[in-house]
Amino acid sequence: MVILERPFVSDLMVETLEKNNIPVLKNEMSELRVSNGRVLTDNEFCEEYKKTGKLYTVSENALGWIYDHIQDKRFLDGISIVKDKSAFRKICRDIYPDFFFKELNINEMEQLDIDSIVFPCVIKPSVGFLSKGVFVVHDKKEYQAAVKSLQNDFAKAGADFPEFVVGKSRFLIEEYIHGEEYAVDAYYDEHESPVILNIFHHKFMDESDTSDRLYMTNKGLFDQYEEPFTAFLTNLNKTMHLRNFPMHIEFRYDGKKAVPIEINPLRFTGFCLNELQVFISGNHPMQSFLKGIHISKEEMWKGKENLTYAFTVLDLPSGCEDKTFDEEKFSADFPGVIDVRRVPDKSSGVAATVFLKTETKNLQAFDRIMSLDMHEYMK
Repeated sequence: MVILERPFVSDLMVETLEKNNIPVLKNEMSELRVSNGRVLTDNEFCEEYKKTGKLYTVSENALGWIYDHIQDKRFLDGISIVKDKSAFRKICRDIYPDFFFKELNINEMEQLDIDSIVFPCVIKPSVGFLSKGVFVVHDKKEYQAAVKSLQNDFAKAGADFPEFVVGKSRFLIEEYIHGEEYAVDAYYDEHESPVILNIFHHKFMDESDTSDRLYMTNKGLFDQYEEPFTAFLTNLNKTMHLRNFPMHIEFRYDGKKAVPIEINPLRFTGFCLNELQVFISGNHPMQSFLKGIHISKEEMWKGKENLTYAFTVLDLPSGCEDKTFDEEKFSADFPGVIDVRRVPDKSSGVAATVFLKTETKNLQAFDRIMSLDMHEYMK
């Protein structure tokens, strides 16, 4: 069972849904994208969920409908805990007993004894109330500037939201997680056991880079990280007891331990990054979850042991809102292109996403993607 939502649904997703007669919720997006599939009304979808107990979304924009319609307390509680960053950190306390974090409201942050903070740290909304409001803070001066910025944001928000919403919003202060960043697609099966489908290395130009420009995967990543990531998910579910639960997890790994940054429920990596798996193994991750498919890394990478697959999110540059992505020029500059997907929704800020591959020994072929001037690839 699948809920389609903005910002993007790929043709490959729609083809997989229609070919396999997978139930889809009737909403604005499914009416726009699905013409030959099994589309269900609200009541029909809820009844089908009672039979299968499996639900996948392409975007967390679907969570509002789920909270309003799905009557499964255990399932909804699981979503709420992983969405609430503070609650999630408390769940992880047994796994990471020395990890520093505090949850405070905006007034408590102003009055906090700054000497009690471990620097560097990250400040972020506990439940993502504000789109802005995530700060990496290195010292007392930066902490004070971050609090002042948040106060200004709350003053503006007060004009649009009632006091009980703004006043109850809380923030998480947690220690900065060092190491390389990895994106993992996984699900808990009906026996509460974790199954990892994708492991991506999220590449950055430097510590200040927060873009989604480049993700890469190869067999070496699975050889190195499948075991520690699976161990974390196994330990986590000793407390959570989630089952039939798809998720996207962002980890930092410093060479000694894997620490989660956050978990996004009921979906895999966004903008169809998860579909890179289709080009590797032929299996769509959404279908793997719904049908309980789990292939070994040896089978997944058979014949592709020396290849690296990549996915790039190419931003829509300023002043190019009336232009389109120049696929031909990009493909000429980067010969390993597998598939190009232009993103029609300009409000997403993305011009296109591209799937690529190269021999692992030639990874430098991807380096230039990190610093592309996208103005050169618009026409």
